[in-house]
Amino acid sequence: MGQSLSEPVTDKTTSSGGNDSLLYAISDMQGWRISMEDSHATILDLKDAKGDIVGSFFGVYDGHGGSSVAQYCGRNLHNNLISEEKFNKGHYLSALQAAFLKVDEDLKEDPRYVNDPSGCTAVTAFIQTDKDSKRVERVFCANAGDSRCVLSRAGDPIDMSTDHKPTLSSERQRIEAAGGYVSEGRVNGNLALSRAIGDFEFKRTFRLPVEQQIVTAFPEVRNMEILEGQDEFLVLACDGIWDCLSSREVVDIVRRSIANGMELKDICEDLMDRCLAPDSDTGGIGCDNMTVCVVALLNGRTKQEWYDWIKENIEVPRYGHRVTPKDVAPVFRNSPFTWRGQKTGIDGPVSIKSLLSGSLPRNDDDDDEAGGQLRLPGGLAGALSGAGIVFRPGGRSEEGEVVYEAHVVDEDDSGDEQSETSGQAQADGDAKTKTSTTTTDASAEQEPRLVESPRMDAKPASSREESDKMEVDNETETSGKNK
Repeated sequence: MGQSLSEPVTDKTTSSGGNDSLLYAISDMQGWRISMEDSHATILDLKDAKGDIVGSFFGVYDGHGGSSVAQYCGRNLHNNLISEEKFNKGHYLSALQAAFLKVDEDLKEDPRYVNDPSGCTAVTAFIQTDKDSKRVERVFCANAGDSRCVLSRAGDPIDMSTDHKPTLSSERQRIEAAGGYVSEGRVNGNLALSRAIGDFEFKRTFRLPVEQQIVTAFPEVRNMEILEGQDEFLVLACDGIWDCLSSREVVDIVRRSIANGMELKDICEDLMDRCLAPDSDTGGIGCDNMTVCVVALLNGRTKQEWYDWIKENIEVPRYGHRVTPKDVAPVFRNSPFTWRGQKTGIDGPVSIKSLLSGSLPRNDDDDDEAGGQLRLPGGLAGALSGAGIVFRPGGRSEEGEVVYEAHVVDEDDSGDEQSETSGQAQADGDAKTKTSTTTTDASAEQEPRLVESPRMDAKPASSREESDKMEVDNETETSGKNK
């Protein structure tokens, strides 16, 4: 985790805008970090080489080890996209891949950045619209790193990206094949994510193409057809949000806030306030820079009609639409440590010492509970991490606090498996570091963190009936900090 201030910087920089196809708001906050390293870009009207508006572009760039690479991406990645010949031919998937790799290569060849140790994650959404009807047709999400994009479909969260962690089996295989290793959930014991722009110290296996390096900027790209009457909005955010809230919780908060009449910009700011730790002793959770963007998919509706539609979906759920709770439990709460709902410590039936040594409490049938799942708040989890034990977010207790599960690290542990994919995008916008609240009509930028995200409630698109609407492309193209 990065260094922390004695008091958080809670000033926010917020912008918003809209057109006939969508509305958006984006906001960032420095929080407890000593500097702001995030960046972002928002381009409402993205044009091809003929000057035709083909959609909109949104990008969140979560920096680590400094802000320079994230800011560079905020200024340039979307411009690389629209300059790609593939993009102007409508080949959005391969154009997005090429744009990510080009910005990485441009950085490497720029003498101003050649010795820059920083890097950034990148999650972008190119929203393709019909130039006549102005309706949203498809969303192409390109991602490298552990920021995330989520689609709300009838109130269900659909993850449009994969959190690229070194513990994922596919990521670990690439890392080890390139001569690297994974230690305590980090690449070479250092970097807490496995894909990034920049971080060139991990890209020196010159016998291999760029997409096979220890850390690669090659993005996973997913594209999905937008279903009218079901698809409501997108949320793009850095892991400063996703480390504290699951995809489902974020969708629930946004839906309920819309039903209550909150403006999108206020919803973004509320999400960051919810994720801000009350102090800097939480093991890093809630202490990161934060950036969050909410994009409303109007699909022919006016702003008021869209708000009324979301409210109706919540108050009178249609068949197949899930019920949205009235509120989501607070992220941070003063409560005792818990293990499966039981208090730990001297006065509880479960002691930390007994759990770590393998002595677990028994249920009413006197059977051993499953081991390896000691649940602790972030501060203690961070303090106990290491020595073969990794703590990962494991959801929430009934009292509402974020809890962490202890896992014994095995050298052969391959971690979670998630499929890799591809898609497309475009844009232009600019980036800058900020510390004071403003509201404008167009664009901006922002930064990073570590720890696996609590996303157990999210439904991957491939598990839904509409999975045939999601296209996943694993084709690759050769080309050419520590959080």
